[in-house]
Formats: sequence, C-alpha cells, structure tokens
Amino acid sequence: MSRLIVLVLLSCGAFLAAVLLRKLNYRNFVTSGWSVPGHLSREDFEFLNEPWLVVVFSSESCETCKPVVAESMKLASLGIAIQEVAAETKKDLHEKYDIDAVPMLLLVDKFGVVRSSHLGPVNFDEVKKSIETVLFESPTV
Repeated sequence: MSRLIVLVLLSCGAFLAAVLLRKLNYRNFVTSGWSVPGHLSREDFEFLNEPWLVVVFSSESCETCKPVVAESMKLASLGIAIQEVAAETKKDLHEKYDIDAVPMLLLVDKFGVVRSSHLGPVNFDEVKKSIETVLFESPTV
C-alpha cells in the first residue's frame, strides 16, 4: 500500500513539474512580434495565372525596402512573378493582410499559400536558396 502512495505522489510531482516547465518555456519562447500572413488571395495581386509569385510589401519611406525590392526583381530569373506592394499605393492590402513591418518578402504558390517569408533586411543569397529549395520540393505546383 505504501508503494502505491509513493507511486501516486511521484506521478503527481512529475505532472506538476511538466506543467511548470511547459509554462516557463512558453514565456521564454522568442517571437518577432510581427505578423506574417500564411495565405494570400491571389486575386488581390497581378500575375494571377503564374504558378509562383513573390510579393514584397514595402513603403516608400522605408530605406531598407529599396534594396530588398531591387534585389527581389532579380528573382524573375527563376521564373517567378514579382510584385511590390507599397503601403502608400496599396494601403488596403497592407491592412487586409495585417502587414505591420516592412520590408516583407513572401513566396506564394498558385493556391495563395505562403511557402517562404523573409522580414526586414535580408541576405539575398539566403533568400534565393530558400526559394530554390521550395521550388525544388514542389515541382507539381
């Protein structure tokens, strides 16, 4: 009987420890704080019939955005359509997709699923590798 009581107490202790550790880890989890959409309606953008679209959310007042937009245009060599969405001219899309930080580069498939995202100043070699990986893994899209 005493063994059963010890077993129950140990089980309760393990359960409480697991709950506490989970809560502590949740508090220490680092997030960017910026929202990145997981899906875009392709009807909101140009190049509706292209299988892949890179959308660059930007702002004319953002100095970091200018090189990101310029470099993203080079991704057209991969057979990807590119569209810049500036906050000043397409404020409705920034609001619809809750874009609260720019520059934001999104690779979107023909179904509108965001397959890769990059926020802020980026290393374009890494962006290109990331996009090539998605394209290579998804030959049927």
